Amino acid sequence: MGFQKSLSRRDFLKMSMLAAGGAATAGMLGMPYIAMGQDATELTLVHPGRELGIKYWDVIIEGFNAKMQEEGKPFRMKQTPGPATDNDYVTKITLDAASGTLSDVVSVNSARYEDMAAAGYLADLTGLLEGNADWEQYSQVVKDQLAIDGKIYGVADAGTFTLYYRKDLLNEAGISIDQPKTWDDFYGVAEEILTKTGATPIGIPAARAWGGGTWEEGFRHVWLGFAESNEIFDTADNKWVVKSEGLLKALQVYETLATNKWLTVDALLSPNPWEPIKYQGFPGKTVAVVTGGDWQWEFDWGPNGATPIEGLFENVDRWQFPSAIGDPFVFVGIGGPMSVYSQSKNIDGALEFILYAGSPTGACKAMETYLGGPSARKDFADNCEFYTTAINGKIAEAGALIESGRSLKAGVGQGKIADGIALATEEVITLAKPAQQAMDDFAANMKEQLGEEAVKEL
Repeated sequence: MGFQKSLSRRDFLKMSMLAAGGAATAGMLGMPYIAMGQDATELTLVHPGRELGIKYWDVIIEGFNAKMQEEGKPFRMKQTPGPATDNDYVTKITLDAASGTLSDVVSVNSARYEDMAAAGYLADLTGLLEGNADWEQYSQVVKDQLAIDGKIYGVADAGTFTLYYRKDLLNEAGISIDQPKTWDDFYGVAEEILTKTGATPIGIPAARAWGGGTWEEGFRHVWLGFAESNEIFDTADNKWVVKSEGLLKALQVYETLATNKWLTVDALLSPNPWEPIKYQGFPGKTVAVVTGGDWQWEFDWGPNGATPIEGLFENVDRWQFPSAIGDPFVFVGIGGPMSVYSQSKNIDGALEFILYAGSPTGACKAMETYLGGPSARKDFADNCEFYTTAINGKIAEAGALIESGRSLKAGVGQGKIADGIALATEEVITLAKPAQQAMDDFAANMKEQLGEEAVKEL
């Protein structure tokens, strides 16, 4: 996701499709909530003020308030949407937290989660979640990403990231659609695609124009495939690894793709690079493979998406990411955690709302308004029929892969790491610098940006 920089492609897409007229008018929207009793506590929720998001939370809040009234509990929730754009939203919640005015429940930008927890803005929920039946249903891979020094400061859903490919294009050219197990396997497929179809084999996020998406939708997955013995973030000493054999090999993937004309280099350097790659090239079969998350089935290529693909579910399929050891994997990333402000009027009530919002009881009906990705709960598909059938079952299929997927445990400073990787990949794909020099410069840049105590070299 974005930080104080360019928007990621995913955020730009959702902003374009879901944005309300503005934060000021967004705060005026919403269904009336059940009136509070004399002793009830009004809690507030802040999230990016996008039209479908507001409608989604309307459904959740109406159900929660009714439940609280029925159970005689003194909590009522009200949403106070923030700005729709990612950068403005992050600025708002950071300033509100520092000034003591942040809402009780806050949708935290995922790359700001560690930073806000470290600043003391988020309530430690660890003790409240121990033994909680709802929390026990969340996949361990999600809990691991949410843990900071053994403590939990938020609850999140997750999404899976993979390679999408044009199955129809490859079948028509007689190219195998078998899962490439290593990047060398993929290079063989890429050369066939180029020579037999004339299409550019892959559009994978790189360079600065893609903003946070270069890290979120591309590079971290490539790097993780080489990180079996070379970590990205060392949780033992809370340091980012800014120079390693694994990082070098990840940059060399981009170098190899660019050198062999297998990568959409020109498009990656253009403004809003996702448009020529994902909205033109992939639907038009001039780009054969792209990376991305579950939302693309609906928001990119679905019937009401940015650029619908006819026969989508027959003509497009997914590969997992190749790895150095030939063990392909789905990457699992958490969405923006729902957290409780450390100065909340009632931390218990705010957490109860968050857990309700993620439960089948709370979210199933709301998903009919907006279904952007899978639930991180293992029991969700068994308790929400709509979830299992919507979008041709693709979101539920993704949800079933969460528990076995791979993830990245990140730390404070992820935004700066993402910015540094964007620059390094730009230098590599333009062939301005070899992968080794780009990595050396990245390491030096991160030492300066994060401090030498926050990074390490392997």
